Amino acid sequence: MKNSLPGLLMSAAVLGAALFAFAPRPLPAFPASAIAANRLQINGLAQAGSRTVAVGERGVILLSDDAGASWRRATLTPDEASTLTQVFFVSPRVGIAVGHDGWIVRTVDGGERWQEVHFDHRHSDPLLAIWGRANGPLFVVGSFGQLLVSNDEGATWSAEKTPAGDRHLNAIAGDGEGRIVIAGETGTLLVSSDGGENWEKRTSPYAGSLFGVLPLGDHAWLAYGMRGNVLRSNDDGQSWTHVDSGIGTSYFGALEMPGGRLVLVGQGGAIVTSDDGGAHYAVRKAGGVQSLAAVLDEGQGHLLVAGEAGVARWTLPASSAVAKAPS
Repeated sequence: MKNSLPGLLMSAAVLGAALFAFAPRPLPAFPASAIAANRLQINGLAQAGSRTVAVGERGVILLSDDAGASWRRATLTPDEASTLTQVFFVSPRVGIAVGHDGWIVRTVDGGERWQEVHFDHRHSDPLLAIWGRANGPLFVVGSFGQLLVSNDEGATWSAEKTPAGDRHLNAIAGDGEGRIVIAGETGTLLVSSDGGENWEKRTSPYAGSLFGVLPLGDHAWLAYGMRGNVLRSNDDGQSWTHVDSGIGTSYFGALEMPGGRLVLVGQGGAIVTSDDGGAHYAVRKAGGVQSLAAVLDEGQGHLLVAGEAGVARWTLPASSAVAKAPS
């Protein structure tokens, strides 16, 4: 399956930053104290206490202490300049970011300084997602079936195997009660009920790529991916059904807000919401040029959305009515 890598990377360029991001390009020479975050491709967002952290092209890590109004660059040693695809914090102090070339970097001071803990100088295969709990195992997934596990808050990593073989694993999430779901290409859905000790493959109603997975509580889960496909499970990922999301563009990022509203973002700047646990969707934005890869709740109906055009603020409409997709 290694022979399919060039085609996969080309596909990612079309679909957006959620998978492999885009080919690196030189960064503008911004002062270290103030960076224009709308001029960089940003692939991942995370909250570290009250601080917002963004990662993206050429290894950039940006910090904001004012809800995304201004940004500055974090310190990274060594700076491999490989694209970072995702960032995750297990506590306000300890965070992990992953990316191309098997790159894993770690912070223990809330994002101010990052240290490389893993880099593959022989292969460019990207790592794509990370999830874990404080004082528990951390999991990283990536291309060609990569699954890495850390039991020391990301300081060291070891490779594990899953039933996915060499299929690309694009997303991982857990509910904090021992249940974890991995989503990937060809409709791959892997479920663990024992905190990642064992994995079982589940049947998917969609055979294409899934780019994200989200626990909703009360045994419900959401998976989303290419061409507007959204899947929902009511039994902790054991079975899945297809849901109409309103538009046919690919989704790369999602979140559940306080109160239960769901937000999905993706190709062409698409933003859709659901107020009934993912059963029905309202199309809030569609038909743009720049794709979105990540979304973060900033409170009081305000979101940060990130992608090809960097990071921007976006305010959700107050109405919960289901809107029709533009014709």
